[in-house]
Amino acid sequence: MEQKGILISKRKRMSKELKLLEHDLDATFFRYAHLTGAIELYMMVLQNRQLQKAFSKIVSGSEIEWKEIHRFMVLEGKTITWYPALPIQSILDNQPTLIGYLYGITLSSFIGDIDYYLFSVLKNHFGILNYSGSSLDQFIKTVNVDLSNVKNGEFIYTLLQERHKIEHNKAQIDRKFLERLAKSNIEHVYKEGDKIQKSHIDILMTNQAIREFALDIETIYKIKRPR
Repeated sequence: MEQKGILISKRKRMSKELKLLEHDLDATFFRYAHLTGAIELYMMVLQNRQLQKAFSKIVSGSEIEWKEIHRFMVLEGKTITWYPALPIQSILDNQPTLIGYLYGITLSSFIGDIDYYLFSVLKNHFGILNYSGSSLDQFIKTVNVDLSNVKNGEFIYTLLQERHKIEHNKAQIDRKFLERLAKSNIEHVYKEGDKIQKSHIDILMTNQAIREFALDIETIYKIKRPR
């Protein structure tokens, strides 16, 4: 009961910006959990002939062993194939690519969530509307914040740089990435040419780290809470 009371107390202290951030993070995490689950279930069926037959029996009434997969739609009574047939093994071989794609999308969405949170804080509590670059960079300039003093601050900054490389450099670490982290005195294990790789654990950690980061900002900078 005591722990529950602590959680309720924290929620009462949250700003409207933080409440919206938590809502956005929940939505991002929901999409990630269920899309990865759908892919993993799909791959499980492709690997198991008995599951293929059972699925086919329910859908078509016949037990069919799958040899290849294509995507189609029925339009005005006509079946239109919009993605060509591929052997099942070719699809299975690309499972890491599919999951990796969702890692990248989710990472970008998480960064978008925290960026919008900081944008809202800058707008509503500091009156800043016009600036260039990321909201994180502007927040650092506005409040003269040392990221090392904010819980998970260095992690969030590194995440921002990773997102940029995933979106614009095919997830490959380059010299500019290393220079930015060095300038901020952030320790890491990356080398030039490394590929950014994420897993379920990374997504779980990122989801929690952003929440703790924002809550610490609320505490340190006394963001005004609604009465």
